[in-house]
Parts: sequence; structure tokens; C-alpha cells
Amino acid sequence: MSGLKALGVVALALALAGCAPRPGADLPPYGDSVRHTKALQTYEPGDKVPPLHGAKAADAMRTYRISPAGGGQAPSSTQ
Repeated sequence: MSGLKALGVVALALALAGCAPRPGADLPPYGDSVRHTKALQTYEPGDKVPPLHGAKAADAMRTYRISPAGGGQAPSSTQ
């Protein structure tokens, strides 16, 4: 009878293990925010390309050309 009792205990343990919640099931899906951000920044063929307005482009170029020390232009190659 002890073999049958041990088998019953094992069967009960397996049945209860199937009912146990998954570890971390109550935590928010942290990887979804990264995947969403990457999808927003990835160009897919056929997507509309947003225009770059002149003032924004000029400001970006001006910022790029100013050296970190605050004066002059960045060095340019003469090849």
C-alpha cells in the first residue's frame, strides 16, 4: 500500500504544480517598451519620410560646426 500512497503523493504534487502561477507573471512586460521604441525609429520601405524644415536643418548644422570649446568651426578635410 505504501507504493500506491507514494504514487498518489507524486500525482497530487504534479497536479498542484500545474496550478501554480508563473514566476514574474504579475510584473509588467519590460521588453515591450524597447521593442516599441525600436519599431518607431526603424524605417520600413513604403513609410512616409517626414520633411526636415529649413530652420531645424540650419540649427542642426550650426550646432555641429561649433567646436565643443565654443568657438570656430570643426576641422574639415581638403582632399
